[in-house]
Amino acid sequence: MSLVVSLCIILGLVAGATAYLLFRRRMLIPLAVGALVFAGSLVWFLTPVCVAIPDEDLSRFKPPIDARTDTGMIGQPYFQQRDGVWFHCKVRIARLMFF
Repeated sequence: MSLVVSLCIILGLVAGATAYLLFRRRMLIPLAVGALVFAGSLVWFLTPVCVAIPDEDLSRFKPPIDARTDTGMIGQPYFQQRDGVWFHCKVRIARLMFF
């Protein structure tokens, strides 16, 4: 989680510095741009992305998928069943960095 917050802080600082170079006379604009970029990137990185698990992979799970209680970075379960289909859900940053 600290990696995500660090990335968002860096993005916010870069956006604020760029806005400062563009709007030097108005100090509120760089602060607002930096805060908006920080909040927006935090929301984008921590949005859950769910991918359907094929039926042939479901049979290979040990322990069975219904018995698993693993949770992700923001507390949502990794494995969710919706309309009879199992999904593997992870936050966007974890899916981008690991697989």
